[in-house]
Parts: sequence; C-alpha cells; structure tokens
Amino acid sequence: MDEPETTSAPEGTPTQTPTEAAGETYCYVHKKTPTKLSCSRCGNPICGRCAIPATVGQHCPDCVAEARKSAPKVKRQMPDSPVVMVIIAINVIMFVGQLYFDDTFTERLFEVPALVADGEFYRLFTAMFLHSERQLFHILFNMYILFSYGPFVEHWLGKVRFIGLYLLAGLMGSAVSYTFGEIGRPSLGASGAIFGVVGALGVLAFHMRGSAQGIAMLRGVVLFAGINLLFGFIVPGIDNNAHIGGLVGGALIAYALTKNPHQLRPVGVQVATYAGAALVVAFLVVRRTDDLRTLFPFLG
Repeated sequence: MDEPETTSAPEGTPTQTPTEAAGETYCYVHKKTPTKLSCSRCGNPICGRCAIPATVGQHCPDCVAEARKSAPKVKRQMPDSPVVMVIIAINVIMFVGQLYFDDTFTERLFEVPALVADGEFYRLFTAMFLHSERQLFHILFNMYILFSYGPFVEHWLGKVRFIGLYLLAGLMGSAVSYTFGEIGRPSLGASGAIFGVVGALGVLAFHMRGSAQGIAMLRGVVLFAGINLLFGFIVPGIDNNAHIGGLVGGALIAYALTKNPHQLRPVGVQVATYAGAALVVAFLVVRRTDDLRTLFPFLG
C-alpha cells in the first residue's frame, strides 16, 4: 500500500517549537523561564523578575531604560543664589571668630542700647552678623531659613536690590530693637534681616495670590512669621523687636520696589525706596539716642 504523500511547509514559513505549540511562552531575558506576562509597551514576554510595574500593566527593562533616556531633565526649583551663599559664609566666618577668640570679640560687636547711645553706632550693623556661641541652634536655624527662602527673593529682585533689602531690613530690625529694647540688654543675630527676607517673600506671595502656588506660599509665610513671633513673646531672651522691625521693613521695601511678580518699579522709585528706608532707620536711631542721652547725661 502506498504511503500517504506529505507536504512540507512553504519556504519562509515560521515553524513552532513543541513548547510554543503547547501554548508555552518564555521570558525574552530569562529564556528558560516560562511566563504568561508581557510588556504592556512593546509586547515582549517577561517573567516576574523582569516585570517593572507601570501606571498601566508592566514594562520590560528595555522599555524602562529607553523611557528614562528620553525623559526631559527636571530643572532645580531653587534658583542660583550667590548673594545668599556669601551672606551665609560671612555669618559662619563670624561665628567661627566668636568661638576662636575670647568673649571680648562678641562684646565689642553686639548691640547694647547704652553703648550705641554712647556713640558706638556701628553695633547696629555688626550685630546682624553675630550669633550666640552657646546656642548652636541659633545660627543653624537662621542660616537654614535664609538658605530656604533667600534664593527666591534674590532671584525675584536681583542681586543688588536683594543686598539693599537684606541690609536695610536688618538695620530696621536693629533700630527697632534699639528704640524699644532695654538699655543694658545685649542683642545679636541675623534674625532681623532674615525676617526682612521673609517679609519680602510674603509680598511676592501676595502678588501671586491668584495662583495655587502663591496661596500656598502666602500661607507658609504667615504660618512661619506667626509661630516665630508668638514663640518670641512666650520665650524670654528673644528679641522680637528686631523680628518685627525686620519683617515690616522687608515687606515695605519689597512692596515699594515691585509692581507685580514680573515687573519692578522705575529706577527712581527704587532709589527713593532705599533712601526712605535709610531715613527711617536714621530717624529712629537719632530719636532714641537723644532720649537716652537726656535720661543719662554721661552718655555721648
């Protein structure tokens, strides 16, 4: 009897392996591992070791690597801030000097109303760069706040305007502390100037209050200022006068300098703003000095 004639598959037709014919599929990476999973992006079969969870289904290692290469680079949210970094460096250097030298280094530079009234007006400025040697938290907290908030204000106002705001807000804090502080009580710290930066950030947030970012920023500034001022009223030894003076001074200067988040006022207005702030500081200092010299004729 003749054997039945067999026909071969046309050339080029793929042939199945016994396992594929039985419905078995293997991971394309681990070729001996059977699997029923596949990449939801390219369709390659993958095992549990290769499957990387995705929003929908799972992806294979090759697709994930390709996606990472093509993903846009995320820019830093915090802008460059050379002035803030220089100010932090100055404060750190001064603090090291306080630790290295004896107590007379600090005593010659901190603010004491009686000594200021006696003619040592430079103390109103130098006290802004000193911190308590016995409380490391003092400088760490101040520099952290300056590092966190300062770059946004510096980027907004520009380097030169930021320097002017920082120094004048700090002097405003010193002047208010001098005006309302106890005559023999020392005061030191960058808090007045830093509160000025916080006040300026509050103005920026106010300008942006129509956006979700602006509202969140404004809430953060109000919460920070409120908690710290309340803390200053409760805990003895904190110069809240400097905090309030710096906060109000920084906010007023920033508001006078800017029309909105993207537009500054004319140069003449900016110059008048800084000059006006300097005159307010001078007025407070002169008036307080006259009062103290009247009460204590030996001063001056």
